[in-house]
Amino acid sequence: MTNPGWIVLAWLVVALASAIKFWSLTRPYRSKKAFSSTQTVKARERLERRWRKDSKV
Repeated sequence: MTNPGWIVLAWLVVALASAIKFWSLTRPYRSKKAFSSTQTVKARERLERRWRKDSKV
């Protein structure tokens, strides 16, 4: 039987990777500046490019 500690470690690694991914995807929304319509479009385009790039991996 496997040690339950390894299962917890695996879940912690997945949770950390998910948190880092979420943090990087939401970076434009955490800036202090208010978004104008052009900034929103540019941020959306950046997110879509990143999404396509990450889905190729």
